[in-house]
Amino acid sequence: MLISSKTVVNNRKAEDLFAFLSDMNNVAPLLPAQVRVDSVDYDNISFTIVGMGSLSLRVAQRVPSSLIRMIPVGKTPFPFVLDVVINAAGENSECRFQIDAELNFMMKMMAERPLKNLVEMMADKAGTL
Repeated sequence: MLISSKTVVNNRKAEDLFAFLSDMNNVAPLLPAQVRVDSVDYDNISFTIVGMGSLSLRVAQRVPSSLIRMIPVGKTPFPFVLDVVINAAGENSECRFQIDAELNFMMKMMAERPLKNLVEMMADKAGTL
């Protein structure tokens, strides 16, 4: 199941936004308030979602100026990838966040809305960088 945020416009060039978001230190502030970052470096981020549990992500793929793909490290409730998709838009850029998750019916009922809220919040914050 693919869950995508709206596409937001950022006033940085695509290559500048890509370079900024390629560093997980810069992705941490995009997470919602109920997420506590436990550790972060250039390629990895570990965080705790209050009331839900811990999660670690690492960058698995970087396609210059267009895609940053993060995958979970360790045990997760379901398999997924988190992508940041970036497109050039003249002197600006456009970006969206998307989660491609393998959700059974029960997990879909529980997780779809929180995942949609997560990617929307991250996109909103990325639009203001």
